[in-house]
Amino acid sequence: MAKSRKNAKATSARKREPQARFDDTKYGRTLFSATFDYNELSFARASETLGHGYRKVLTGLAFLALLALVVVLLVDEKPTALVVVTFLVAFALVFAVSRWDRLQQAYARRTVLAPKAGVPTRHVAVCEDSVHLEDATGALGDYDLSELRSVSQNTDCLVASFGNGRYVYVPRAAMSENRFRLLGTFLKGKLA
Repeated sequence: MAKSRKNAKATSARKREPQARFDDTKYGRTLFSATFDYNELSFARASETLGHGYRKVLTGLAFLALLALVVVLLVDEKPTALVVVTFLVAFALVFAVSRWDRLQQAYARRTVLAPKAGVPTRHVAVCEDSVHLEDATGALGDYDLSELRSVSQNTDCLVASFGNGRYVYVPRAAMSENRFRLLGTFLKGKLA
């Protein structure tokens, strides 16, 4: 009972905290807008969407490297440099596939997806020809939709890539289900 009162007090205290206000009128006609808390969990979800196609390619290469190692061992009677090189390549590829989630997060930490300490709220405004990302400290990026490279969407979030470590993350919970689907359709329609 005391625990539920404590949780209720914490929830009401969070509601009293001032939320950062973001003004979409400075961007002109805004088609989609979302304000959300961005923390380590959001960062993990965003990083999961990066490079899914590469993981499949890497897995295939690891399988081929292991197969090449077996063939080299069957053909070559003595351990030679070719066996060692094939083993090292296979080992590196298997290691990369097994640590793929960590590699994705390490890459994502060097991009705009990395969360800032003490700045929990982010805001995304999508206009007809651009996407604007900001937090309480100011603009994080203004991206032209002509530079849009890819859109990854799952049931939890949407991540739009503009290349060179420029990403925009929008969680499903920040919008209604219909608006979230429309945002995904709109951005995928802008892919060149």
